[in-house]
Amino acid sequence: MPTPLSARFASWICGLDGRQLEARVVEKLKLAVLDTIASMLAGAREVVVLRMIPYAIEGADRFEASILGHKTRGRIAPIALVNGTMGHACDYDDSSWLMWGHPSAPVLPAALAIAERDNLSGLDFLAAFAAGIEVQKAIGLGCQPENYQRGYHSTGSLGVFGATTAATKMLYLSVEQVQMALGLAVSRSASLRGNFGTMAKPLHVGFAARDGVEAALLAQAGITSNPMAFEGHMGFFRVFAPERGHSDGLSESLGNPFEVADPGLSPKLYSSCSEGHASIDAIIEMRAEGLRPSDVKRIRCGITPAAQSNLVYSNPTTPLQAKFSQEYVVAAALARGKLGISEFDPEAINDPTIRELMAKTVVSLHPDLSGPDSVTFSSPAIVEVETKDGRVLRKLVREMKGHPKNPLLYRDIERKFIECAARILPESKVAAALEKIKNLERLDSVRILVDELTID
Repeated sequence: MPTPLSARFASWICGLDGRQLEARVVEKLKLAVLDTIASMLAGAREVVVLRMIPYAIEGADRFEASILGHKTRGRIAPIALVNGTMGHACDYDDSSWLMWGHPSAPVLPAALAIAERDNLSGLDFLAAFAAGIEVQKAIGLGCQPENYQRGYHSTGSLGVFGATTAATKMLYLSVEQVQMALGLAVSRSASLRGNFGTMAKPLHVGFAARDGVEAALLAQAGITSNPMAFEGHMGFFRVFAPERGHSDGLSESLGNPFEVADPGLSPKLYSSCSEGHASIDAIIEMRAEGLRPSDVKRIRCGITPAAQSNLVYSNPTTPLQAKFSQEYVVAAALARGKLGISEFDPEAINDPTIRELMAKTVVSLHPDLSGPDSVTFSSPAIVEVETKDGRVLRKLVREMKGHPKNPLLYRDIERKFIECAARILPESKVAAALEKIKNLERLDSVRILVDELTID
């Protein structure tokens, strides 16, 4: 009988040594940490997070880990739930082209909670973070795009495996225990795209982070699972991707290469669904070239079938719906010249200038974008603007800013971190946290970073 996939994963996870990571991998991991913590701090005051905190800390008998951007502490699993939800609350977290989801937000909170509780080093934390992203990637290679197209939100359905991996690595579990934890995580694989545009969507990430921590803790306690939970009868691949799912060669992809370095993750420049980012880039370029809202007679957005399936709110009434509205993101970007966190505040949703531009915007499938590009994780777009003086402006954007082929620079992520962190933390803590993340692999304890990311 061939070695079960979970056993092969577990062997690689336990064998990964942070000291053997290439310098370029470490640098890319730190960049992903910086971007993800920025996204978490951006979401620290979102309604879904504020409503979760009392639930998460109710009855806490131990104060093991911290909620970022707050002074609240609790046990590691519920803290991972809150921090994970926080990381996706603004839809500002990075994307993976191999996982077909958001890779960092489920993994980082699981690793961070245990690292803080157990006083572990920055290098150990980075190794766990890397392992989690790699396992998600490998499973994605075996089930995508089918898993996503069947309606699963891969950030949750695959993110739980990344979170479990990171948690087992932080707990220094044995190969057998890691295998059991991954099998337990199979039974927690969930999240549906039907909940996009609601508070349930960021909860998918929180659930994945929490369930990953719990799977690791249960395996540590001796709870068992089916060694063939991935590829066996009624296992993950047969249930979640029955037509094209497979386990062939997945373990060989782990760290070969590390996804953070090749092809790279996709950090976001805008806090909305990435399927709309190409059109946002296009309209912001037009604005930089002189286009103003008062010039517009009609805006036509040509999109892919993949974008159409996610950008489902043509007349959004809430900030969460606006993140999944092609009409809104284009109108808001043209009206304000940017699309940051404040462009999704409630008052922005009712801005008369934005509303007027939305009424002039027509969104439709474009025949030139219905080929292979229609199944990429962030679709290309064609934007045409008809002006009142009779001109027609046209831009095609194939790779959004942040795409591995059009990457953001370090200064872009640093600027994003400062903007997000400054909404929550004093300037001195923002600067200190930035410096500690830059030197994360040299920190003796992750606690000294967490101290800068919480309120005294």
